[in-house]
Amino acid sequence: MLYYQFDNYLEFQAYFGIVEHGNGEKSRKNKILLAYLKNKDLLHQARITNDYSLLHISSMSQLKEVMTQRIIKSGQDKKYPVQLINTTYHSDTYETDNMEGLCEDGDNKSVRYINHNNGKVYKMKAGKLLRALILETEFGRTLPEQVLGYLCEEFTQEWQTYCMGAMPKNQLTVSQEFKKIYSSGCCEGDFHSCMVDQDLDSFYAVSVDASAAYLTNEEGRIIARCIIYNKCYDEDGKVWRLAERQYSSDCNDVLKRALIDSLIREGHIDGYKKVGAGCCDASEFVDIEGKSLSDKRFYIDCNLETYDTLSYQDSFKWYDIDQRRAYNHSELLYHYCLDTTEGSIDGDEEDDDDDEEEMNYDQYHNCSTPNGLVNVLMGGHIITCDEERLEDFTWIESEQRFVYNDDLRDCEECGEAYISEHGFYSTLLDEEFCCEKCREKAENAYKEENWYWSEYDHQYFEDEDEITELYRWNKGIKDYEAFTISKKTLATLVERKEAFIYEGDFYDTINKRTGKPFFYYRKKMAA
Repeated sequence: MLYYQFDNYLEFQAYFGIVEHGNGEKSRKNKILLAYLKNKDLLHQARITNDYSLLHISSMSQLKEVMTQRIIKSGQDKKYPVQLINTTYHSDTYETDNMEGLCEDGDNKSVRYINHNNGKVYKMKAGKLLRALILETEFGRTLPEQVLGYLCEEFTQEWQTYCMGAMPKNQLTVSQEFKKIYSSGCCEGDFHSCMVDQDLDSFYAVSVDASAAYLTNEEGRIIARCIIYNKCYDEDGKVWRLAERQYSSDCNDVLKRALIDSLIREGHIDGYKKVGAGCCDASEFVDIEGKSLSDKRFYIDCNLETYDTLSYQDSFKWYDIDQRRAYNHSELLYHYCLDTTEGSIDGDEEDDDDDEEEMNYDQYHNCSTPNGLVNVLMGGHIITCDEERLEDFTWIESEQRFVYNDDLRDCEECGEAYISEHGFYSTLLDEEFCCEKCREKAENAYKEENWYWSEYDHQYFEDEDEITELYRWNKGIKDYEAFTISKKTLATLVERKEAFIYEGDFYDTINKRTGKPFFYYRKKMAA
């Protein structure tokens, strides 16, 4: 038996915000919707205007639709239009141009806009911009934080999906056209590949079982390409189709991901080389669900003589000429390394009678240099740079190499620079951080300042209405101690008969004989 003084079980359900469905299932009312319906400003406005329609919202989809329309209506007196996903907001500060918010660099988390304080073009995180637009309106400023956060999170996800769909309509091709993907005349922009126009592509048609995969834009030019090895064997003999490291116009990672997504969608591969940082590591393959395959050891059949044509190998570069196998790991016996740009295994063994000063090729500056070279990271690719001309790069300790400055941003928490493409995004704060630790630290600091702590659950809750108190019996002091607890957890304890309600308070232990807290008769006698 449960001990509480509510008139009926419906009152108990209402207290905990529980909804009982027609099939007998129970669930908590959505806390965002509850926060909205309890908004004092909203209730006050309804009383003034005698319009209670906003209090009759019963679903999250309805909440989102109604709030969006009210925000748009409330902002119509603003000067500048902000066109986002076929919806027009207005602002006294921001405006979208003919790109309608799409970023030229393919950043699908941000919105491109004009700031009329100085007339310059910037980009801002999608959720952060929508928040600014909402708070410019009189109606938007009445919304509780839970609703505001919900609208921004929803928009952030919709914006990313919209951006991907708004990309140029690219066409995927998987064929044996190796010469085409290594021809600068067929490719759009600079792919930063040392094998372009070197006439070494016959390696893929003759020595290995491979396919050429590439995306073409609306003009028919290649914007992303990779090699697919059709038969890669792991230690258990399982055969995988693995896409090698991807190359794209101006090292654009969005295009590389678009290529991989197309290959997965059309069923051409079982795994692929990781996009971005780590793509140069021979073991950094992942399966089509993104799960790491770095613990697996792969090999491919490779029929290559020392004088045969060889194209530079990123992954399968340790070659056992006796077994005619190329491995993506160096632990086993191998005779040659295939990561050479000389065109064949023995190409670098030719005699050179030229006594002129040896020159090194600086890939970043696209010129030869007598100075030493440093391997640097640019757009997810390792390239060489003159060691005396590193002003466009910054040493990043976590990467243990120099990284291109335009690929970096400063962490909002620790201030350290990190590769922007590999940031850890917080939907709670609408900010990015260099690592999971910094994100968690910043979110915890925010929650500690703005949310409510449940001692029983050992976690924060966003809404004060989600928290109540439970009195727990302490045998040592023979008395009850108050602990904060979430109403959701407490409701479960009550239904399990692990917590009890008496005179509006909650107890984890009662006198089973009397059905009352232990102090009941002590209080009665004292009175």
